[in-house]
Amino acid sequence: MKSSDGEESIGNPPMSDEQKSHETSKRFDMASLPQETRGERVIRRIDIPVQLTRVAILVFIIWIWESRIIFKGLNVLGFDVLPEIIPLFQGVPTEAWDYITDVWNEKLFWQDFWVTLQEALLGFLYGSLSGFLVGMILGRFKRARKVFSPFLIFTNAVPKIALAPILILWYGVDIGSKVALATIIVFFIVQIPVMAAVSGVDPDLDTVASSMGATQLQKFRLVVLPSILGPLFGALRLASIYAILSVVFGEFLASKRGLGQRLLYQVNNFGMGAAIALMSILAILALFFNAGIGFLERKFLRWQDDTTRGNVVSL
Repeated sequence: MKSSDGEESIGNPPMSDEQKSHETSKRFDMASLPQETRGERVIRRIDIPVQLTRVAILVFIIWIWESRIIFKGLNVLGFDVLPEIIPLFQGVPTEAWDYITDVWNEKLFWQDFWVTLQEALLGFLYGSLSGFLVGMILGRFKRARKVFSPFLIFTNAVPKIALAPILILWYGVDIGSKVALATIIVFFIVQIPVMAAVSGVDPDLDTVASSMGATQLQKFRLVVLPSILGPLFGALRLASIYAILSVVFGEFLASKRGLGQRLLYQVNNFGMGAAIALMSILAILALFFNAGIGFLERKFLRWQDDTTRGNVVSL
């Protein structure tokens, strides 16, 4: 009986160790595998069937809305599950589109848009930055967390909406009161997840970094920050939406200019088509906020799967 080595040598000269090593490296060379082109990768990420399904759903929603079927109400076994809406309070997409085309070149509309955008951006930036810093400090230093946690919990328990009239009295009806309200709300949305994420960082990683002589700054950059990026971006996406909601609510109460003030005026005058148009503009603004944050998330979290990073929070 011949050994396997003998069988391998029949008809073929024996390979040297260098040749075997070369053959093994060729066999496991990742470059030899079929590579996905840029166009194929874009098509895969777009997912055309999903996009077509979304378009079909959107067209269906617009059709039943425009046909006013949704305003006829819904009666189930004699119970009015959805009441019938009288024509004065109805608004359809074509009316909203007519309002947008009417105000598109209106200077006052773009002034209102800029006021709301400025309030939301400032509130988001101030609140997220301060929430990130406070969350980092309290998550990193347990003694500081024990000292300040009761005060933060009490402040967070205060209904933020109840603060709006007080902030208007303090900072006036200009943008200051809306920025302050958005800052307070965004602060806790970011601070709490960041503090929890930092305090939950694996202590073994910190020990290993310390044993290798890493400074506090190096440990923050190489250990803590990569560990909390996921919760941080999730909090930022949610905070971006609540920043817009906060400033719009503040504009409802008292404001010189802004889309919220314009929206309230249209609702009070039964301009339902215009109100729908303004709400759609605010929703699109929130989507752009989330798109920007999602772009940054994809850059910083490239190691994650495409389906788990950069997603837009539902409105």
